[in-house]
Amino acid sequence: MITQPFKAAGAFLKALPLAISPGLRVFIVVPLLANFALMALLYMVALSYFNDLMTMAMGYLPNWLAFLHWLFYLIFAALISVLLFYSFSVGINILAAPFMAFLAEKVEERQTGKVFDEALNAKALMVITGRTLQREMQKILYFLPRFILLLLMSFIPLVNVVAPVLLLLFSMWMLSLQYMDYAFDNNKVAFHDMRQMLRTKPLLCWTFGGIVMVGLTIPLFNLFVMPIAVVAATLLWISVFRPQDVEVSSLVGRTDGLL
Repeated sequence: MITQPFKAAGAFLKALPLAISPGLRVFIVVPLLANFALMALLYMVALSYFNDLMTMAMGYLPNWLAFLHWLFYLIFAALISVLLFYSFSVGINILAAPFMAFLAEKVEERQTGKVFDEALNAKALMVITGRTLQREMQKILYFLPRFILLLLMSFIPLVNVVAPVLLLLFSMWMLSLQYMDYAFDNNKVAFHDMRQMLRTKPLLCWTFGGIVMVGLTIPLFNLFVMPIAVVAATLLWISVFRPQDVEVSSLVGRTDGLL
């Protein structure tokens, strides 16, 4: 377990030169353009409504808490920032999902020699888009109730002390789920089964998600985080999860033969 963080960090070190190599760098262009368009739209909407939302939220606070308005202002601003961040992440992930699935395929083909059936054309894009949208919905349905629960915990005395830590760990876990999913989905691993496999490597997943989270805070570099994270996740699928899955499948086959 102690080596798991190093494996996650090592995957990112290998992913950067691989992502910009010939044949793969084209997959950076689409999410980059989508990033620019979606980021501009979200920031324009957020800035136009931010002050009105703050004023409306403050209007629900009782007068005897007036001296704490600055604190609640910061809390509400932080919550809106988190929601904006996740809205941006969900939006860009949906737009770029088919291309990231292709990127994961090409990385796995290059690293292992495995050949996938899909070719980069309109028909394959439609098929992969339908499949990835279904997976994105599964992730959203998994994320929302847990995120709402953590937000509610932030308002419970004593519990709210640990709520930020839990929210941070959950955010790193979700980022890990998001980018690991492309390689798992390409190999027909169900969303539930993927979560079970990732839970066996918690430090690896938290480290992976933490690196992505830090990368998203770096101006300009954050525009390239998505394809780099997909490449790193695919490398981890190959080196950590795929051999284990193959071994388990082989063992199950032998057991079925005995029975």
